Amino acid sequence: MKIITRDFGEQEIEEDKIITFPEGIIGFEDVKRYALLSPLGDGVFPMWLQAVDSKEPCFVVYDPMVIYSDYRFVISDEEQKLLNITEDSPYRCLAVAIVPEDYKKTTINLRCPIIINTNERRAAQVILTEHYEFKAPVYEEV
Repeated sequence: MKIITRDFGEQEIEEDKIITFPEGIIGFEDVKRYALLSPLGDGVFPMWLQAVDSKEPCFVVYDPMVIYSDYRFVISDEEQKLLNITEDSPYRCLAVAIVPEDYKKTTINLRCPIIINTNERRAAQVILTEHYEFKAPVYEEV
């Protein structure tokens, strides 16, 4: 299927790759269907989480566990039920980025990650009780 993206014009995506957010994303609760775009190559971050049915919203995302190897969290029973996952289910974790003009000052939101049940392509943005930063730096200052 073809979608119109915010940053890459028209793109072809496979319908079975669409990620469904039953409750939407915080601030965008009415938008339920997204595609994960990897313009730099499969599995290469940053990636774009693009709404399927419109150009907006579109989020730049990173895998926080790649940037912060000690990043760990617990999601509630209610969130596990929403995502239809157990402790053994395969999942992907994404953190929404804020990318300023100087990309070296990019930050990610570690407090409200997006969790994706990779088998069922169901996702939710969760608010963690762990005390993580809302604006954690992606790049180290040299």
